[in-house]
Amino acid sequence: MTIKISRSTETPTQDQILSLEEVLGVKLPSEYIEFLAQNNGGKPETNTFKISENNDSGINGFIPLDKIVYETKLIRDQIGGELMPVAYAEGGNYLCIAVAGKWIGSIFFMDHEIPGGDAITKLAPSLTQFLEDAQPVDPKQVQLKPGQVKKAWINPDFLKK
Repeated sequence: MTIKISRSTETPTQDQILSLEEVLGVKLPSEYIEFLAQNNGGKPETNTFKISENNDSGINGFIPLDKIVYETKLIRDQIGGELMPVAYAEGGNYLCIAVAGKWIGSIFFMDHEIPGGDAITKLAPSLTQFLEDAQPVDPKQVQLKPGQVKKAWINPDFLKK
């Protein structure tokens, strides 16, 4: 089942796409350009995707084309020039698409808390496959077992808000 994505910004123009490619020195995969035409800056329904056998996450939102250069600059030292962030994942992490090298078009998870190449995990060979693998989640259906939550902390400054 594919997750639903609500559209939040306008479809980028060909000139905007070419400008991004020039600034970053890459050629965007055609599948990603097609995705932008329908879902630029889109917000997905609550969802989950597998990172590894014991780890999963969710997509919080897709990065609008006009924010990609900024987000890329934030993490370029960590991910190198072959990947470009395309979505925000839970916990301050990113989903990236390969825009150079042998994995062009593949989707990767980037854990912002892990330094270097160990932060990168390949999730799917294409954006389409990744979106098909991501599953919608109904938070009301999540049931915790007794004793499953051992400890919780809330930032006191956040709590005041």
